[in-house]
Amino acid sequence: MDDKQYHPSNSGEMQSSTPVQDERAVFRKRVLKIGGAVTLVLVGLFTLPIPFGSLKIIGSDKVTVQDVMVAGDIHEPVNILQISTEKLKTRLAKDLRVEEAQISYQLPFTMVVRVIERKAVAVVPAQFGYLTLDSKGQVIASEPAIQDTSVPMISGVKAGNILLGDTVVDKPILAALEYLNSLDESTFKNIAEVNIGDPDAIMAYTVSGVQIRLGDSKDLPKKAELTQSMLQDIKTTHSNVQYIDVNVSSPYIKTDVIPEVKKHQPGTKNTEDSSTKKDDKKQDKQGHVEDKR
Repeated sequence: MDDKQYHPSNSGEMQSSTPVQDERAVFRKRVLKIGGAVTLVLVGLFTLPIPFGSLKIIGSDKVTVQDVMVAGDIHEPVNILQISTEKLKTRLAKDLRVEEAQISYQLPFTMVVRVIERKAVAVVPAQFGYLTLDSKGQVIASEPAIQDTSVPMISGVKAGNILLGDTVVDKPILAALEYLNSLDESTFKNIAEVNIGDPDAIMAYTVSGVQIRLGDSKDLPKKAELTQSMLQDIKTTHSNVQYIDVNVSSPYIKTDVIPEVKKHQPGTKNTEDSSTKKDDKKQDKQGHVEDKR
């Protein structure tokens, strides 16, 4: 009795709080069910062979979706959630056609692999054929005969026994690549050959046969810049050029000297005509004397 008087509101509070507690319990159960279902779905997507999303390759006509799947050890059905992007980029970098791979995502569920292809910069003769080199000197193709005629030839040296995928270490070859890499696209297409037979007297040749004297392997980016401007000058002036020297301290263009032809001006005597006339007079005089006799 004393307890009821001392705590008159206990029973009322317990009765009024019960519905709220029930609602909270129901909400918790719903959250747990939803969370459990989502967890099961995610576990299934990340572990089970369930198709999810698609692959898209851009930036290359040579590298296909099948190539990317092989490189990334990706199996059918494709599930982009199970693809390790870092692993895929590392494996694609080992493909001699691929310089770099960039991975992004596109809505709704597409993995986009952007492939930056290795570009051929030069062809160099080797022990058993010809090697195609990229900008860093890596061998990206090896053929018994020249296949790619759109890039310059590095002559005057042989690369030796270098295999596909190796990187050349010969300094003269690397110097030639540095020069070619420093040219803009238009000038690069105009270079047919770089001769490194004498590392202190490197020479390049345009497709039209103009010789470019580079000297040694110093300041090659500056020499490439001079090459561009001087070849542009030749194109503008239509000069008949023997060679150009891209010495940084004193560059110059050597042109053919055409002898100047003097034009005959009215009112002046022509030496050839006057001498001919004098001979005619002599002949007339001699003929006249002979008639008198």
